[in-house]
Amino acid sequence: FYHTELQSRSTFANHGPQMSRADMKIGPCNAVFLRRFPICRKKAPRPALVFLFVAFLALLKWRGQPSFSFRPSLSSSGAGPASRGKHFDEREQGKAHLQALANCSRRSWVGGGLSALSFDPSRAEAEELGARRPAADVAALGTLQVFAGNIRKSPSDARSYRYLTLANGLRVLLISDENATTSAAALSVHGGFYSDPENLPGLAHFCEHMLFLGTEEYPEENSFRAFLSANGGGLNAFTTEQDTTFYFDVSPSALQDAMKRFSSFFKSPLFTASATGRELEAIESEDAKNRQNDAFRLNQLTKNFAAEGHPQRHFGTGNRETLLSGGSAAPRDELLEFFAKHYDAGLMALCVTGRESLGTLQACAVETFSDIANRGAENPSLAWRGMNPFPPLTRNGDLQLIKAVPVTEKRSLTVSWPILFESEEARILWVESKPYIYVAYVLGHEGPGSVYSILKRRGMIDGVLAGISRDDDNFAMLRVSFGLTTEGLGHLDEIVETLYAAIQSIRQKGIPDYIFEECRDMREVRWRFQSKEPSLDIALAMVELIQRGYGPDSLASGRFLLADPGEGRSIRAVVDALIAQLTPQRSQYTALSPTFAQEARSKERWYGTQYSLASVTQDMLQRWLRPRELPEYKLPTRNPFIPKDFSLKNRLAPAEDLLEALAVPPVLVQDGPRVRTFFKPDRVFGRPKATVRLFLWLPSATVNDDAVPSRLWLLSLTDRLTEQFYDASFAGLIFDIANTVEGLSLEFVGYSDKLVSFVEAVLQRIRDFKGPTESEFGRAMDVVWREQSSFDKQQPFTYAAYMARLTFLAPEYSIDFLRAQAKQVTVEQVVNFGNKFGSSRQQFYAQALLHGNFDKGDLAQVQRAFDIMPFGPLPREQLTRVRLAQLPAGRDSVVVAEGPNADEVNHALWVNFFSEPDPKANVLCELLCSLIQDPFFTDIRTDKQLGYIVLSQADRFGLVARLGLLVQSSVKTPDLLLEAVDDFLGRFRSMLVSMPREQLSSYKIALVERIVKTDERLDEESNRWWQEIALFQYSWRRRDEEARFVTSIDKDALLAYFDRFIGQGSGERRRLVAAVFAQGNSAAMARMNSQSESRGAIVVSDPQKYCSELPKWPLVDRSPNDSL
Repeated sequence: FYHTELQSRSTFANHGPQMSRADMKIGPCNAVFLRRFPICRKKAPRPALVFLFVAFLALLKWRGQPSFSFRPSLSSSGAGPASRGKHFDEREQGKAHLQALANCSRRSWVGGGLSALSFDPSRAEAEELGARRPAADVAALGTLQVFAGNIRKSPSDARSYRYLTLANGLRVLLISDENATTSAAALSVHGGFYSDPENLPGLAHFCEHMLFLGTEEYPEENSFRAFLSANGGGLNAFTTEQDTTFYFDVSPSALQDAMKRFSSFFKSPLFTASATGRELEAIESEDAKNRQNDAFRLNQLTKNFAAEGHPQRHFGTGNRETLLSGGSAAPRDELLEFFAKHYDAGLMALCVTGRESLGTLQACAVETFSDIANRGAENPSLAWRGMNPFPPLTRNGDLQLIKAVPVTEKRSLTVSWPILFESEEARILWVESKPYIYVAYVLGHEGPGSVYSILKRRGMIDGVLAGISRDDDNFAMLRVSFGLTTEGLGHLDEIVETLYAAIQSIRQKGIPDYIFEECRDMREVRWRFQSKEPSLDIALAMVELIQRGYGPDSLASGRFLLADPGEGRSIRAVVDALIAQLTPQRSQYTALSPTFAQEARSKERWYGTQYSLASVTQDMLQRWLRPRELPEYKLPTRNPFIPKDFSLKNRLAPAEDLLEALAVPPVLVQDGPRVRTFFKPDRVFGRPKATVRLFLWLPSATVNDDAVPSRLWLLSLTDRLTEQFYDASFAGLIFDIANTVEGLSLEFVGYSDKLVSFVEAVLQRIRDFKGPTESEFGRAMDVVWREQSSFDKQQPFTYAAYMARLTFLAPEYSIDFLRAQAKQVTVEQVVNFGNKFGSSRQQFYAQALLHGNFDKGDLAQVQRAFDIMPFGPLPREQLTRVRLAQLPAGRDSVVVAEGPNADEVNHALWVNFFSEPDPKANVLCELLCSLIQDPFFTDIRTDKQLGYIVLSQADRFGLVARLGLLVQSSVKTPDLLLEAVDDFLGRFRSMLVSMPREQLSSYKIALVERIVKTDERLDEESNRWWQEIALFQYSWRRRDEEARFVTSIDKDALLAYFDRFIGQGSGERRRLVAAVFAQGNSAAMARMNSQSESRGAIVVSDPQKYCSELPKWPLVDRSPNDSL
């Protein structure tokens, strides 16, 4: 709500800054408003012109691929940062394929994560696994081994699979998908920062970076990025404890060429002295980016207490200091040695997914990857088998509690138990039967009578998470984490005792049979009716599963299904054995709170995290060992929301008509003064799932009054509903309620069997919720206070985005306004806000979309459910609508601010160029951004090393296009970064002038493919329609219109757009510069303000006041029937 950030999933493991087109996460503003409009079309067969221009562009592409060495003054490589996680910002590519015109691939600049789920049996173990299967399952084709058994897959999975082992020992999974909108590949090397030399922390991570910077076959740095960008794709990599994983996606027509380039990473990387020296600065910048990030800090603190001699203690990111600790100017020799030792084919796993047949994919994999060297490397992780990486932390015979000080206002208590795999058999049993699923379910349950419910009623916690936090070849960490209230900080021992009382009760009574059944049944349901995963996602998942030791037969099913232990063992016995290990003496205890700073006398080595150790007294330990009985504790009862009826309510369209069925827009079934409802039954995906979306616009007259009360009401409501509907979430029924500046968003997703009754039940609870109790209000206020306090600790680039947003969007809440209102808010104000949803006197305006496995009876029932909230109609002119300011033309608007975090060393520069309202401007900006992003990244990040986070983004605000360029740096202040950006743009124009026609055509093809991308999942289609509805655009044919316009764009049109809206000296340029300086740079800030004024810029001291005084671009709403 309060955090403003570009979508990112940062990790030390990533090569590159890891954000894609950086859609703003708006917080209280309407997030959808900033995103690119979805692309949609009425009918696939109608637009013959689209058919012709894609064929024409495909011909141009066939006649000559672009020259990727073309760089008159810039390196045309680098792809900018990316983001991977819950939200994917998509750089879609399509297929220039005549039948499936709407297909394309997604541009996924996907970053890796902090995942420790890294597994790989040694070659001997792999043979042992193979020996457990019938010899007839493996057919020898020379030295190539092809798995001839059955790879079990979901009935809803139309892909074909083949597993093989190349002659060099490289394990490969091939996935053929004739309808793929993108092709992808991932390769995992079973060598991560566990394998770092003791004197060179971060070497594995550094090696990962270096593989992008030239090979013998393709010596130009970042040439693979350039190739992928011109073919609608992207790439990245990440390093974890045990694995280093590289991956890319690309337009399907370019897969085989991409495979050749990709494979060269693992055969002949150059590790040039020049690149090694420069990329060392990238590692340093990445480390600087992470220093104020609690995830990195607390993860490393945990490693600080690992066993002496175990590689869990390693500092995986590394920095300039650690990588030069070996004594050399740059560790090139060490890189070469590390690569030769660990980048061994026998330690690699590869997954390739494409449109080609399995035979063609196999031939390509054999040709491109068979000559990777196999030097007989052993699984490096087996050296630590049997060693407990996290033995009990003791001092003077007493267990110790770690009390750590976070950067942000986090408060938590975590209890963790290491689970050791003493043998390969034990590890495989763990991987396949997943006993932790059952244990985590009962310990992390949030329904009535649960540990969560009991402790919440005592006022001690506000959340719980249970599951696996670390998992590798030799051990896993099972943990339970509690979010603490201020009251809970004073009762840590009581919280732990309550947890052990629940574990004792489970031990004595046993987990009921129905829980085992429900866990197994729901995972099978999710597997049977799984939505199609994007190509890149499945490639990444598969290489992880191969490294974890899943057999070929279970690669497509094993991560979903809970296998029977076999060999006469019951799953209950395996689970009971796991529960037996959850004892106080075996656990590690970690508490987080800023209030611990007063007693913290120690600092972790790498990030400087403050901490102290507190002894667990013998009295406390005895209470944990023999906890008092917990009569109110109850195991979960039978789940009433488990779906039973999976029948489809609508006849699926014939295969030849699927594209046409997908292009048909939702039907307007209700257009009243209160509610406008759209309905589309699914005839494409054939899953027993559906979605209901509803947005309630609030009156503009109360937008400021409702800011904090609406947030507190929402927190209190979800606090109560979580316990009431936890079983529903387990059964796949999910509701999401969010408040924005404009109103209230509600989304219901799940299996259609019980979704309608679920919608009714939740809406009734919302109507009847009269506001929080005193205790609920207190918990909500605590959350709001922590959110507001943590605002100052976010990354500088997110703060720059926030400052920019205050300058060009209205209404928008500033953090100062929210803090002031939070100090005065009362329970009565929150209650009054909640009463609006049960009052006929309150006015709202709503739009809704029902989509999926619904029939007309479901539609009628949901429409009646909307009437549960009896609000009156709100005239359209009184709706709260976010508006875009008309920044002055011909003059820059410059906002210079000091970062609020005194410990932050990074600066940020966020440069925005806005067009005038014009639907064609959006497409021109999109194409121009695709041309800019690689050379911008390479120039600023790779060549000049001015910052680690470097990205370009194109998005739109109605009919106004925006091009954004972002740099976050620990080495240059924003005034100097702006000079570098301007210098780049000047040289980029020269590049654009001399760009060959074939190169521009390639980018146009990629953009067309992305625009006409076919939705592969129900949620993708729903999102596309909903954005048209929520923005009052209803441009059902948008993808046709925009794709058709792309074909008319030539170099002159791009140059004209550049000169009007981006080039220096233009009287039509509307540029906003947001600069955030690290503290202690007042002279540089003054210099930037002075330089800006001398150049005629407007220096903005009060962004919101400035925005309020500017005229706003008019809203251009359309009728639902305008484009039909």
